[in-house]
Amino acid sequence: MKHRKPLFPGRRFSVARFVAFLVVVAIVATAVWGWLTATRFSSKELPAPWFGGYADVTSTPSYTFESDVGDVYKNVVLGFVTASAAGCTPSWGGYYTMDEAASQLDMDSRIARTSRSGRTVTISFGGQDGSELASSCPTEQELKQAYDSVISRYHVTSIDFDIEEGNLNASSEVSARRAQAVAQLQREAEESGGTLTVGLTLPVGRDGLTDLGRETVESFLDAGVNLASLNVMAMDFNVPSTTTDQATLIKDALNATHSQYRAMLYARGKLFNDTQIWEMMGVTVLIGQNDTDGEVFTLDDAQQINTFALQANLGRVNMWSLNRDQQCGENASVTSTQTSCSGMKQTTGEFAMILGSSFRGTPGTLVDMNTTWESNGSSYPEWDDNTHYAKGDKVVWNNQIYEALADNSGVKPDSTSEGTGSPWRLIGPTH
Repeated sequence: MKHRKPLFPGRRFSVARFVAFLVVVAIVATAVWGWLTATRFSSKELPAPWFGGYADVTSTPSYTFESDVGDVYKNVVLGFVTASAAGCTPSWGGYYTMDEAASQLDMDSRIARTSRSGRTVTISFGGQDGSELASSCPTEQELKQAYDSVISRYHVTSIDFDIEEGNLNASSEVSARRAQAVAQLQREAEESGGTLTVGLTLPVGRDGLTDLGRETVESFLDAGVNLASLNVMAMDFNVPSTTTDQATLIKDALNATHSQYRAMLYARGKLFNDTQIWEMMGVTVLIGQNDTDGEVFTLDDAQQINTFALQANLGRVNMWSLNRDQQCGENASVTSTQTSCSGMKQTTGEFAMILGSSFRGTPGTLVDMNTTWESNGSSYPEWDDNTHYAKGDKVVWNNQIYEALADNSGVKPDSTSEGTGSPWRLIGPTH
């Protein structure tokens, strides 16, 4: 029988070479897989501005928040958790303990179904009525445990504190206890490899936060809370809409609060630029008829606020409430606030569709409150006559730190007075 000539004369199969080849293939495959995995995780979607409607879980008729479908229902804020009659024990609105809510409202199951569908649930503590837990829990540790019992029960990573009415008038001791308990919860979440997104919701007037509101914000900042959003309740201005439309009042309130918040942050060495501060803020509107006579938030107002929020890159937009986002029946009063309808001529869900348009994010920390700056200014460059500066850039000039208010070049930071068209704002000394 004639032997076939080998394809590669002089080469014979070698077990050693074959094993070496397999080892090389394994190493390459492992490296490629590691690179793909690293790329996949490093490109994880970052937090983005978000929209979410509030749902009043204790009102009647019950609102089925777990059944909502669509982009504008991607996030829901459930309110409100308050202290029960027993004191330092969480309840829903003072009406149901957590166990009673599970059995009578099916709350545990409904929240779980919402989360499993890929939507984000935020639990809101406080609200207009009832006692916020910080007023009823005598120690920071008891308060932290009360908050944590709710967070753990519902497996949420986003919470909000709606501080108003009597809860806003509480003593500074109560405010500090609340802030310190929240800061401790955040630290524990971080230590366990998780995150806890925290928002603070406060009432405002056309000129911004009240003195008590500012004190509440400062207590959170001073306790070290990584505050994801300062959310303003822009409603009930007591100005008839025939005199000034509510969109104008809300934008005025937001701009005023932005200035107040910037001052509070800068006083603590947190030198965020204006865009970043907008990302750290939010607004909640009361759709339709407000609590004050003659004051209404219309569909046109909703469109204006959506446009403003998108242009400013506002971190969050909320509305009170999903329960009310429908037209009232023929026999309902449209001159007083209703719990289950807006008092406006509308289609069901129309306010949510307008306010939530183009918002695709979920609750998260857009700007890290714990960002630090060198107190001596060494982290900023010296101003240079030949450099073009963009809005938000910071420089050092004559031992002072300045921030660019507008794009500019060749304009010395101290050459014109702030407030007279100067493209620069003085932040403070470098030492």
